[in-house]
Amino acid sequence: MGKYLLRRVLQMIPVVLGTTLLIYALVFALPGDPVRAMFGSRPVNLAVAAQIRAEYNLDKPFIIQYLLFLKNAMSLNFGMTFSGQPVIAVIGRAFPVTIRLALMAFVFEGIFGVIFGVVSGLKKGTWYDSVILIVSLLLISVPTFVTGFVMQYFIGVKWRILPVTAGGSPGFLDLLMPAMVLGSVSMAYIIRLARTEVSSNISEDYVRTARAKGMSNRSVIMRHILRNSLIPVVTYLGTDIGSLMAGAMITERIFNIQGVGNTLYQAILRGEGPLVVSIVTILVLVFVVCNLVVDMLYAALDPRIRYA
Repeated sequence: MGKYLLRRVLQMIPVVLGTTLLIYALVFALPGDPVRAMFGSRPVNLAVAAQIRAEYNLDKPFIIQYLLFLKNAMSLNFGMTFSGQPVIAVIGRAFPVTIRLALMAFVFEGIFGVIFGVVSGLKKGTWYDSVILIVSLLLISVPTFVTGFVMQYFIGVKWRILPVTAGGSPGFLDLLMPAMVLGSVSMAYIIRLARTEVSSNISEDYVRTARAKGMSNRSVIMRHILRNSLIPVVTYLGTDIGSLMAGAMITERIFNIQGVGNTLYQAILRGEGPLVVSIVTILVLVFVVCNLVVDMLYAALDPRIRYA
């Protein structure tokens, strides 16, 4: 297991380097001049513009800028934003909010996705199954921003159950409705995934053998059906935690949450390359670490799987 873990950690290095290089190239290729944009409608002072470009290394070739970014990032020095704030401070304010939002969405989609998926798989062909399938298909078909606006109108405005927007320092109740919106699509996929696995495993030979040996229905479901059915669900959940953080941009814009998605959106509009690449780098690290943890969980769920 130690060699496997070391190999996976070494594989993460080219993934992170390749992703950051691609994002840096895309930001570099964006049209417009961010330094000129800082002057707005005022005339550009060429001396000041040259000083700003030198301060942010914007006067250097692309590859030099990227190598300087990597060198500074090794010591967690991601540079300064155009407003003069350290990038690490901006990230430090935005990430805790998005992490809370993503974790709440993760718990929501994991619990309700597995419960409804297992019930649907065990009750295949009944009206429970039909209702759950229709609701899950509806959640997948409707765009997230539509789901967000509909929930805002009914739950926030009409019934006044939860706050309509989250604001600057959101609490649990402020983030509850955004988390449900953010996790709704993934929950629908987990429902369908769990349903398919449960309905498939329930007719396997080892399940019939377990029943023939006299095991109770509860033991068969818990020890054999659920354990094997949850392996692909765990894989999906592991990769989805990174996707939830990266995909929170729309949800954060709808509910006015000052998190990573909102910060990334503003940074792209202003053409702040270091801030965009720094945020994406951390998101990539979260994504690959989550994948590594999922691989480690495989053996715990299925003893037949061994690390090679």
